[in-house]
Amino acid sequence: MALKDNTNWAQVAYKLGTKAVLDYKTKAVKYLSVLGERCVKYAREDMSSAKHFTDRTGNLRNSIGYIVVQDGDVKLDSFVGDTPPSEGMGDMNMAHQKGLSYAEQVARDYSPDKTYLIVVAGMDYAVCVEAKGFDVITGTHDWLESNVASFRAEFKRFLQAMV
Repeated sequence: MALKDNTNWAQVAYKLGTKAVLDYKTKAVKYLSVLGERCVKYAREDMSSAKHFTDRTGNLRNSIGYIVVQDGDVKLDSFVGDTPPSEGMGDMNMAHQKGLSYAEQVARDYSPDKTYLIVVAGMDYAVCVEAKGFDVITGTHDWLESNVASFRAEFKRFLQAMV
């Protein structure tokens, strides 16, 4: 899942100048990182509802995280799940790495001249768990999509507050 920034950078650069564009891009990364933290929190906390699975190893929950990509480069990543492995079966570091690797793979499918927030569950079997009717990351995607207008307004206020 990715939230796309549709800003026409050429038009912004023409109107505001290069420094303003760099400031805007920096603020976009900061805002999307805050939003990414909210998405990850939503995904992990929502896992306690009845529609969620039992994460026996902790790997699936620990693979949930995000990256912020700007101009084709990962500017920030966060895969810091802290669900302890149960009965020595899970591997927190492996889960974090799989999440990051999958997010980077997803990023390659997007235009390199934009800014994106990409939130993923990185374990290969996440799709199988979802296919059984459990919510791993789809609920977070739906929450994000249903609040896009609100997040855009929030981003506008965020930009104004940082002037």
